[in-house]
Parts: sequence; structure tokens; C-alpha cells
Amino acid sequence: MHSDKHRILSTKELPDSLRLLATAKNIFLRDQPFIDILPVRNPELEARLTAIAQGGKVLVFTSPNTVKAVAALWGKPAGQQVYCLGGATLEAIEKAIPGTEILGTGISSLELAKRIVADGTVKEIVFLCGNIRRNDLPEHLLANNIAVEEHIVYETVETPALLEERYDGVLFFSPSSVRSFFLHNRPNGHTVYFAIGETTGGAVKEATGILPVISKEASVPALVQTAIDYFDNINYSNE
Repeated sequence: MHSDKHRILSTKELPDSLRLLATAKNIFLRDQPFIDILPVRNPELEARLTAIAQGGKVLVFTSPNTVKAVAALWGKPAGQQVYCLGGATLEAIEKAIPGTEILGTGISSLELAKRIVADGTVKEIVFLCGNIRRNDLPEHLLANNIAVEEHIVYETVETPALLEERYDGVLFFSPSSVRSFFLHNRPNGHTVYFAIGETTGGAVKEATGILPVISKEASVPALVQTAIDYFDNINYSNE
């Protein structure tokens, strides 16, 4: 065992299994959420989402939180046609909305929009999203004569906090968590930042001027493993 533990903070709640992975490498992994996700519920939205669940529409998802919010209302309807981001969003769809036909995926909202346009078969989509979302996707689709029916199905509430401890690494899972974290915490030359994808990585770069380490796969386990491997390699090289 190594005598010195590296300390990592996750800005999202993690399952015990991931903390145990870190512990096995003598890395301390703590989680402290910097955002809350609140599903939107009102009669008009629920009626429209219930109608959409019957099928016949092309749906677009760019966040696993959207998938969870919709699935909580739908149950598990089959027969949906979907474009979505890969990684965590795709995994959430496969788990919560079985039988979905995945028409295409992208690594970012803009790349996903370009994929939809390039396919050339879609004239209208239903964009299910949160209250804080990038304009890239709807703007690109509208500019290419694809109609967008947008519904906000969850709200992101930032829960900023000032850290009292020093961490070697911080894990970010969304641009919202980046904004919330740096509201009270300043970047320093010691901490390494890790981001789940290019969009979140861009938010880290904008907030800190520092290029974060981005996981090759946009999923929670992949980002945690990326950070574990990073610090485990440091431990190994210092032996």
C-alpha cells in the first residue's frame, strides 16, 4: 500500500462501488453534489409527454437527467425513435426506455444536430431537455429547416459551497456543476480537474483557464476510472 493517499472530490453523488475502486488504489474519493435536479411537473406538460409516449415522434435527448425525468412519468414505453448523446445519456435510455430505436448519437449537442441534418430523413423533432441547455442543437436544426418542439422536463438548481479541504482532483459531470463549484472556489496550481465530456470540459476551461482531463467515454464510471488511473500512475512513478 502507498503511504500517501491522493484525494479526489466528485461533484456528483457516486455509488459505493466506485468509491471502493478508488480505495483499492489507496485513493480517497468523496462526493458532494453541487447541483440538484428537480423534475418539472404540471398538467399541460404531463399531458403532452403522455401523448408523445404513444410513439410516432423523433425524440432528442442530450442528458441522462432528461431521460430519468421522462421515464419517471412514462414508466417503460417501447417503440420510441431517438437521437441522443453517447455515453451516460445513451446508457440511461437503454436502461429506462427499453426497445428504443437509436437513430444516431453524437459526442456533443452540435455534433448530434449535424448528424440529424446529415441523415436527411427528419423534418421535425421533439427536444426534451432541462432549463439550462446549450442553444447549439435547436439553432442548428432550425437553420436547416427542421422544426423543434421543445419541452423542459427538469430544472437544475445550483448548490454552491466553499470547500474547507484541499483535493488533488475534482470530477465534473456537467457545465452547471462547474459554474456552481467555481462560484465560491478558486482554481489553483495543485488541483487536477476532470470532465465527463467536451462540453463540460469547455466549461472548466472557461472557468479556470486550465485544460481538464476528459474521459474517453462520457459515463460516470469512465470518468472515475480516468481519475483513478491518473493518480495511480503518479503513485507508481513515485515508488
